[in-house]
Amino acid sequence: MQRSNWVAPFLLGVIGSIASASTITINSTVVNGTDVFSGPTFTLTSTVQPTDTLTLTTRGEVFLQLAQGVPAYGTNAAGVVITAGTTGVGGTSLNGSTNFGALLIGNSTLGFFQIYPANASNGLGSSTPSDLLTTTVAFSTLGFGSAIPSGTILQFRVSDINTGDNSGSFTTFGQINVAAGVPEPTSWLLVGGGIGVIALVRRKLRLS
Repeated sequence: MQRSNWVAPFLLGVIGSIASASTITINSTVVNGTDVFSGPTFTLTSTVQPTDTLTLTTRGEVFLQLAQGVPAYGTNAAGVVITAGTTGVGGTSLNGSTNFGALLIGNSTLGFFQIYPANASNGLGSSTPSDLLTTTVAFSTLGFGSAIPSGTILQFRVSDINTGDNSGSFTTFGQINVAAGVPEPTSWLLVGGGIGVIALVRRKLRLS
């Protein structure tokens, strides 16, 4: 019987390696206030469904205006004003469907979507909004309506209409949780095949 003691660790290793493929890591990335028309990118290493989630932490402040040469209208990643400009602290203003200064994710084909909502939790209406935000949100909630294929390049940007008076930066990192950790059906077929091989090996060991 001892000759088959390797079976359980082997099977656990197979399942563990499949589970680890369900996370796409987003390494620490700096998004500058000037990253309005282009920005840092990362590539999806597996298909992302609308029900999959993005977990992200972002810290920093970007400035969209200059007031007598001093950076002004500084916002956190939700576009909530931390340093007053034409909008006061704790307020927001809209740039189309997103808030000026907000951190966006997407690409030119899929569109760009605001990651952090401007709400009380993210500083809206506060006299001291935080520059540190975190979220876990489904891609469908962000605005992605269909699966995003593996190999797709996504980009971070800052919501604004120009870059001439922009400064500051966000630092962001996190992960994409694909299928909530559930392996794809093909992976389960692999495990099933492995179990069949293991059963056959065990039978041969008992007969030998």
